[in-house]
Amino acid sequence: MLRLHPRATLAAMLLATLLSAASAARVLAYAPQPLGPIAEVQRDTLRFRPYDPATGRPADDDSMATQRAAAAFFDSTGHEPLVLPTTVRIDYDPEGEWLRAPVGDGLLDHPDPWNANHPRHSQDIGLALDYNRVDLVRYGLHYQAQRPQTMYPRLGARIEYATGRKRAQYGVQLEQPLLPTARFVFGVSMVRRTDHPELQQVDDAENSLALLLARTDYRDYWEREGSGVYLSWRVPDFSTVSVHARRDEYRSLDRASHVTSWFNKERDLRANPAIDDGESHSLLVRLERLAHKDHGTHAGLYHWMEFDRTGGELGGDFGYMRGLADVRSVLRLSPATSLTIRGVAGSTFEGTLPRQKRFALGGVDGLRAHAMGDLEGSQIAMAQAEYTLGLWALRGAGFEAGLHAIAFVDAGAAWDNPRGRWDVDKQKFTADGGFGVATSEDDIRLYVARDLADPGSPMVWSLRMQRPF
Repeated sequence: MLRLHPRATLAAMLLATLLSAASAARVLAYAPQPLGPIAEVQRDTLRFRPYDPATGRPADDDSMATQRAAAAFFDSTGHEPLVLPTTVRIDYDPEGEWLRAPVGDGLLDHPDPWNANHPRHSQDIGLALDYNRVDLVRYGLHYQAQRPQTMYPRLGARIEYATGRKRAQYGVQLEQPLLPTARFVFGVSMVRRTDHPELQQVDDAENSLALLLARTDYRDYWEREGSGVYLSWRVPDFSTVSVHARRDEYRSLDRASHVTSWFNKERDLRANPAIDDGESHSLLVRLERLAHKDHGTHAGLYHWMEFDRTGGELGGDFGYMRGLADVRSVLRLSPATSLTIRGVAGSTFEGTLPRQKRFALGGVDGLRAHAMGDLEGSQIAMAQAEYTLGLWALRGAGFEAGLHAIAFVDAGAAWDNPRGRWDVDKQKFTADGGFGVATSEDDIRLYVARDLADPGSPMVWSLRMQRPF
């Protein structure tokens, strides 16, 4: 168990800010040699890999001779072909060049991104760090060991300490392949963690900065402690399908009494809402597909879906049947333009959801002109779209970057249906829209949104450190 002395709290907060800022920083630079390596930061570890300038992705050493013959490629905005120089990219992105919906315990990387990001390594250790209004500083270590497509077991583990609650947290996940192809696996997991709703998808780094600098926390929290077993099948070109049996204990958490922010100190900080405490016995079916980000073509369709049967003959304190699907795609329309779309649908088929499992809309994760959790219910439907246009490149000696213009629209509804019917055709949707600008590497995004149904509604500004979806 790790402990933080009270006098070290401020130092940990400073460290949280620096590491969080590093997670948002991406620099694209050029040197005079014909070709160079990619430098990637993976969980605070700097790694170097060959770079393929034609695709914007890491390349095998054997392909470099072919790339030396290339004469030009588009800059970061999709305009102006450039003479091929050496490119050194410093990038912090836990999923590397793979896109996924940010849900789950995050103990084990999917085998495909692991192979791409760790071509010569079977182990990885990194720093876990967060700052929120219930834990204050939460710090620890995250360890992974895996050799995909072998019969070796895959292990992920995390140990953390929450200074505000003086509480140790942990997570362990072990997978054993059942066949040499590793498409069928058996797994077990145990966790005690500070959890939040699936649809609140701002990550630790960005949320920590928001609380420190703007006195805003984008998530609500509770503690979940439990264990489970599962069987998983990786279906090629479709999804990873898994069946889980879980037993979890849910506990409400209070907001910490001394939450420090550096600016906007006069702003009222939201209380952390209570949940329905109790024990959950669940049988779940999940489908997850990642997409490989290809800068030259479509990024593809990716998804996360879950069907949850809790209580009834399984026992426990809750009884309901619920489904939730989050489907996304990035379409490269031209070298300078892209369209990102997202659809969310959720339904409660029977029973009563505990408060921690109800669906909520509003805030930076969806309906960006509305307050956080403004709409709530046992049913949900939402669609989002962002159109991005490259404006111009900013280039100099050893530097290349650019700006993007964004137009977006969010539309959604959350409602209750006591009969357990997803009667979306009878609902009135709320729509928000607006514009934004972003750096070419999505380091910083500035949005302004407005409720499209209310001409007199105020404009809502938000600053993001990553794509919202």
